[in-house]
Amino acid sequence: MLNAGEEHFDMLAYDTKVLPAQTDNHILWCCHAEALDDLGQYEDAVKAYRQALKIKSDYKDAWIGLGAVLCDKLEDYSEALTCFENALRINYLDDFAWYNRGNVLEKLERYEDALACYDIVLKLNPDDENTWYSRGWLLYEMGDLQAAIASYDQSLKFKPHDDSTWYNKACCHAVVGDVELAIDCLQQAIELSPNQYRQSAKTEAEFDEIRDQARFQKLINP
Repeated sequence: MLNAGEEHFDMLAYDTKVLPAQTDNHILWCCHAEALDDLGQYEDAVKAYRQALKIKSDYKDAWIGLGAVLCDKLEDYSEALTCFENALRINYLDDFAWYNRGNVLEKLERYEDALACYDIVLKLNPDDENTWYSRGWLLYEMGDLQAAIASYDQSLKFKPHDDSTWYNKACCHAVVGDVELAIDCLQQAIELSPNQYRQSAKTEAEFDEIRDQARFQKLINP
């Protein structure tokens, strides 16, 4: 039986044999790009996505895949933004393209534009817990902590056992002075991931104002 890495390499060997004879197969080039991405060969993945787009320039999934590699792996945010905008020209109602556009705009610190993208995603797919989470983080970065808390609450409706959402919500409550709510949320995060969040809370600057509270100390030093 092959392990996951061996399966990837076998796929690449197969692709290498097939691609020269099927250079007009844009889907095969995208599969090749995904395999290269999984193996950490990001520059080669970009080349494969670009080859797919030479064959079929209106292939939305290739634009999104290319943008994701450029944004998340190579940190070429301007070029990634162009990719997601090209995807949206093909399908203006693609919520995943809007989400990715919001993500890259956030990295470019164009926060208002990023927020507008996340809001569009939630109009198209109001049950998307990942977008509610990202919206909460963005609003925290923008300093709108009450709105961030509201977004985290929405995310938790759909994914109630997400430890990072509980932790981030605890940080927001602590900063605005909601001591009991902050500790309640932190307790939820610690119950879900005790080692990670008990340690994080000991040095998290957002908890400085509540650090001397007896409940807080008991929670992080049981």
